[in-house]
Amino acid sequence: MLKIVVVEDEMLVKKGLILTTDWQKFSCEVVGDASNGLDGIEIIKRIKPDIVITDVRMPGLDGIKMIEALKADGCSCEFIIITGYSEFEYAQKAVKLGVQDFLVKPIDDEDLENALRNTCKEVQNKQMLSKIQTKMEDITDSRIMLFQEYILPAQENHEDYTARAVKYINQNYQKDITLKSVADSLFISESYLSRLFKANAGQTFVDYLTYYRIKMACRLLKDPDVKIQEIANIIGYKDQRYFSVIFKKLVGLTPKEFRDKLN
Repeated sequence: MLKIVVVEDEMLVKKGLILTTDWQKFSCEVVGDASNGLDGIEIIKRIKPDIVITDVRMPGLDGIKMIEALKADGCSCEFIIITGYSEFEYAQKAVKLGVQDFLVKPIDDEDLENALRNTCKEVQNKQMLSKIQTKMEDITDSRIMLFQEYILPAQENHEDYTARAVKYINQNYQKDITLKSVADSLFISESYLSRLFKANAGQTFVDYLTYYRIKMACRLLKDPDVKIQEIANIIGYKDQRYFSVIFKKLVGLTPKEFRDKLN
């Protein structure tokens, strides 16, 4: 259930809003209320609701200033504001504060339902993104996160064999390429390319090729319609089991686990 706090100085409006709204319909519940901005700040900080419905004009501290104070303090809840026709221009200041919606007095039931529906959806989207971020935290410790692609120079230099080898990998990683095949394409020896590559790219040719392929696999796994076997083939691995072993070694998760976390 999403938690709601109502901040409204007119008792009749507040009671009508709390008692006559079908909160269950939106999987919401009112967990607190206040009659002015100062009390509103106190209860919102204490309860940490998902949504705050607040009047604009209130004694002591108005709704706009209350929202400003809460936002400055890092409050992440969503706001719906209530305003009279004469206050609408003043209430537009709330747009800069990221207020989700406006309700004009007298509050129309349909307007309230639309505002709740849209705001609840926004809260749910934020919660989903937060869950994904939490689930992905273990991936940030994986070895693939340390991989940095070799930056190709703007002007191609025929003698820059490392850059030419990296370019060859970028264009042919889907194929069965080896250090020898790349060295042959550059008309140099394997040992010479191996030394150059390690010195300039900071890792061996085989490691670089493997990291690059797995990085491409991570991008492809975002698409749930592409089968894992297909992804293995696309990035140059004919054996899906071998691909899964390499992927788990570098990412810390199997391809399926990685995809499940993304989705």
